[in-house]
Amino acid sequence: MVSIPDELLAQIDAEARRQGTTRSGLLQRAARVEVGVRQVSRDEVRAQLDGLSSDWIDPGEDITEAIRRDRRNH
Repeated sequence: MVSIPDELLAQIDAEARRQGTTRSGLLQRAARVEVGVRQVSRDEVRAQLDGLSSDWIDPGEDITEAIRRDRRNH
C-alpha cells in the first residue's frame, strides 16, 4: 500500500494519459528509473544500433555490400 497526495495522484494520472499508459505503468517505470533499473524500448535499441552502424556505413549504402567491405578489410 502506498499513500500519494490527491494533487500528485491527479498529476500522475494526467501524465499517464499523455503518455498513453496506465497509472501503474507510469509508476513502475518511474520506480525503475529511481532504483537504477532501466528498461530500454525496441525503438531505443534500434536507434542505438543505427547510431553504431553509422560509424561504418554511409547512409543509403547497401548493407550487404558494407558487410562484405568490412570483412575484406579485417
